[in-house]
Amino acid sequence: MLAALILAAAAAACSLPEAALAAQMGLSYEAFDGREGDDGWRSLNGAGCTDAAVALLNRYGAANAGRMSGEQRRELAFHIGQTLAFAGRKAQAIPAFEQADAPEASAEWRAYVAATLAFLRGDASALRAARGRYAAVASGSMRLRMIDGFIACPDADYMTAAFCPVAP
Repeated sequence: MLAALILAAAAAACSLPEAALAAQMGLSYEAFDGREGDDGWRSLNGAGCTDAAVALLNRYGAANAGRMSGEQRRELAFHIGQTLAFAGRKAQAIPAFEQADAPEASAEWRAYVAATLAFLRGDASALRAARGRYAAVASGSMRLRMIDGFIACPDADYMTAAFCPVAP
């Protein structure tokens, strides 16, 4: 009985009022993506509300597909993958990250996605190759530091590896 009450309370904490959801559907992508407050996808993700965050991202993407650029759609897919990966749901995250890649994307973006996928798949040689491609186009980037974290902590979960301390 107590477990059921705890699960019900957790589900309630992760649900958003329909009015808040509807309001977000009309936001520009930039406003939606950077939204602060309790009803943004980043806040939901940070509160451990993975499914609610993914649902919100998917709903926004479906409602705004016609006005989003290809870059924005790829970034949205990447955020879905990150949300799932942060929750330890690698198998579900990989298809979202795959959707974040496209031949027309920048070399920097493609290398970042490739590195993320290689890490999740445990493919060290592909990860090193993607790191080399990324460093060639964005050597001082914060994303390169995340890729280096994936290399330094290959057996860690996504969150730990993304912020794994890297020797200078």
